[in-house]
Amino acid sequence: MPRRVWTTLLLLPLLAQNPNLPQANRHGDYPLRTDHRTWVVVDSDRQGLNCRWSPQVPKAWYSPLAKWPRTDIWRWPVVRRFPRGTVLKANLAPAGFAMIPDDRGLPWLKVTLGKDNQICLVRANRHFIRPR
Repeated sequence: MPRRVWTTLLLLPLLAQNPNLPQANRHGDYPLRTDHRTWVVVDSDRQGLNCRWSPQVPKAWYSPLAKWPRTDIWRWPVVRRFPRGTVLKANLAPAGFAMIPDDRGLPWLKVTLGKDNQICLVRANRHFIRPR
């Protein structure tokens, strides 16, 4: 095969990525500083992707004065499950970013559930969600 063909074949996966979409790091985690709004569930769990929220988080969670509980989010109760293929809308309140870190520094996507800034959190990793 000519060298040009090999080069094209090697570059195809890179060309297929949309540079405007958030890109996961080598661990599969998406960046904390993203304002991307539309995501899709790719988790293969038959029960769906867990979305978590703590009853200890204040109702006005988006306020700069809000006192959050420990952010060991993976231990918070599951309040919603999203089946594979579900389109999620990110909540960008209060500072324009879609993610918050847990106490390990791992990103969680703030998913809009309805009016009045109601949200739950899903793990922002390419094994569970992808930007759309």
